Amino acid sequence: MNRFIFVIAFALAVVFAPLPSLAQEAVIAIVNDHPITNFDIDQRIKLMGLLGSNDPARLARKVVLNNLIDDFVKIDEAKLLKIDPTTQDLDERLGNIAQALKTDRAGLASKLTSLGLSEASVVQYSAAQMSFSRLLLVKYHVKLTASPADVDKKLAEVKTELQGRAAQMEKDPSRQPVQVLQLQEINFPVDGTDPGLLQSRAAEAGQVAQKMKSCAGFKEASAGIFNVQLGKKIEADARKLPPKMLEIIKQHGVGHAVGPMRYAGGLQLLVLCGSRTVTPPPVSVTMPTREQVESVVLNDRYTEAEKQYTAQMRKEAVIEYKDPSYAQ
Repeated sequence: MNRFIFVIAFALAVVFAPLPSLAQEAVIAIVNDHPITNFDIDQRIKLMGLLGSNDPARLARKVVLNNLIDDFVKIDEAKLLKIDPTTQDLDERLGNIAQALKTDRAGLASKLTSLGLSEASVVQYSAAQMSFSRLLLVKYHVKLTASPADVDKKLAEVKTELQGRAAQMEKDPSRQPVQVLQLQEINFPVDGTDPGLLQSRAAEAGQVAQKMKSCAGFKEASAGIFNVQLGKKIEADARKLPPKMLEIIKQHGVGHAVGPMRYAGGLQLLVLCGSRTVTPPPVSVTMPTREQVESVVLNDRYTEAEKQYTAQMRKEAVIEYKDPSYAQ
């Protein structure tokens, strides 16, 4: 997680956790006389969760331990060059975090406590990020920039990627044109389950079905039949109808009734009144702004520089693994 997104991402999620047990205090590694415990690893995992990281690979305990080792390496190197952040610097950073969360320092402390996070874990993370930013400038003389050509190149890559995703989405079966049938229900209520009554109503339904020539011909077709009700007009996805029913409906054609068939209140006819094809709108692609792409380029370069120079600093650090299972 890099410095550019820390303050905003910090407010993205809420994680509740129990207080550490004695077993969690076991020392896993020592970096330049700084012990790292199971509790420290747990704290960083929670913090990464708050920062929006949900990648299981990045949340693996061995990976998190290495992140903590990197923190101490950065902080110690900055102290050696006397460019480490001061207490005031860190107070200001915490103030910015509190402001982003629409609270003050006391409110931030209370919120962290409720989440099972210590303020010290946030301070350490902030100190490491600030230390490395200063090391880039002072020790390695690196100023991260993104030229217009760099942004143009990244924009082209992003455009190609987004268009590729859109093309894949367009191939999704759920996005193919769908035939929607417009059906009219004609209901013949039946009280009880008397077979004779059902047979009588079925005969009446058959008479109405024979007379139906169009969806507008209900009154004429049902004249003289007791208690015939015009039901709902429904639009049915042809893919979801039973294949045999769909076949019969299409064979009868528009204006003709299919049935009778049972429904909860008695018998029912279905009249096909028409159909239409529904085509989903094309997948829209929203391109990021140049400013957003420039931030991505800077983030990528920061990550690359962080990986390169942290690896160099680790070679001069004293790292001792107390738990062999965490060793490189």
